[in-house]
Amino acid sequence: MVMGIYGISYYEIEPSVDSYMHIPIAVDERFEVSVNDKHYTTLFTMPSGVEYAVIGSLIRDGIISSIEDIEGIEINPKGKKIDVKLKRDVEIRKIYIEDCSILAEKGVYVSSKYRVPWKTLLDIFSDFNLKTSSVSMGIASHTSGLYNVEESRAIIVHDSSRHSSILKIIGAGAVKGFRFDRSVEITTGRASSDMIIAIARAGIPIAISMRGPLYSGITAAITLGVNLVVNFRRGEKVRGLTPLTHTKRIKGYRSTHNSPDGDI
Repeated sequence: MVMGIYGISYYEIEPSVDSYMHIPIAVDERFEVSVNDKHYTTLFTMPSGVEYAVIGSLIRDGIISSIEDIEGIEINPKGKKIDVKLKRDVEIRKIYIEDCSILAEKGVYVSSKYRVPWKTLLDIFSDFNLKTSSVSMGIASHTSGLYNVEESRAIIVHDSSRHSSILKIIGAGAVKGFRFDRSVEITTGRASSDMIIAIARAGIPIAISMRGPLYSGITAAITLGVNLVVNFRRGEKVRGLTPLTHTKRIKGYRSTHNSPDGDI
């Protein structure tokens, strides 16, 4: 465990790295996942912490509501196959971009009353930035984090895929008993709809992207109740870390431009 801001201790999933010509290279592999002996999905991810990616994927797709629904996970690293046994039979289905409104109709909406000072988000951003540059510099990987400042702990995940890095922090958070409704997610990846759907399913109220947003991500955040904060690296009207949706969750933020209404 390493101590960081606010005395936070980290659980960190290191990247899978090999070498070629003495150069460190990120390892990405393909895993076929079955649930109750039925093919469920294919994951493209680093092998480190792959079980967390499976759990995060099951939460994102609404197949499980907690890790208590899982009887066991068997990983065959050589055959690149993962078999999940659930305690009950379930319908295997995938979630797609177009499903945001359908999810909202089914009650998928982040209704957390958690509010956080703007300074805390800036501190998380700065702390996370150090964690990414210290590990992922020089290899092709993304980093995602889950911060719970109130409980003084965080999860940091490095992965070849931005999608899998999000799934892994959700899976690890579920296993380690994180209060998702009092946590902040942050990632080096773009804020796409699939990322927001995974975060909303877990009930995480605030998501920070160190990149600019995608339109699908903004639409999903509005629809599913996620406070989306992004980092505009360039621009004449907007630059820097900027809240875009459901901004009432942030205390003490003062916009220097025409920001969206706090209810959005």
